[in-house]
Amino acid sequence: MSVNEVREPKAKEAFVVRGTGPPNSRTFCLGDEDHTIGNALRHVLIQNERISFAGYSVPHPSEPVVQIRVQTLALNKGEEPAPAMELLKESCQTLHDQCDFVLEKLESLLPDVRTDRLENERRVLEFVAEAEDMEEADEEDAMEE
Repeated sequence: MSVNEVREPKAKEAFVVRGTGPPNSRTFCLGDEDHTIGNALRHVLIQNERISFAGYSVPHPSEPVVQIRVQTLALNKGEEPAPAMELLKESCQTLHDQCDFVLEKLESLLPDVRTDRLENERRVLEFVAEAEDMEEADEEDAMEE
């Protein structure tokens, strides 16, 4: 590890829902995330007319967590507001679809980007397979002892 590298601690949990009371007001904690996903999700959330408030915060730069606050409202009188979890899921899917759209456009204009992405995906799959093989070998060795 060089002097300029910083090892960020891993989050204790990948996803936590905070908040009591009505399901239309919740805070979601996403582990091992930062401003990038927080701001992107906030932007998608506030585009939804069923959202009355959406915001995010990163409690401290050394904490690998982003907190996303969602409050929803009813569109029609007498109607219950949608659960915050439901609208967060919709917004995550929308963001995913938008990213796929941008990637498709980029890859159609710059074919080398697609080639590089596929090569990187292949390398990651190889790495994961090697890591799994090493874990299995370690487990077998432990059983033999």
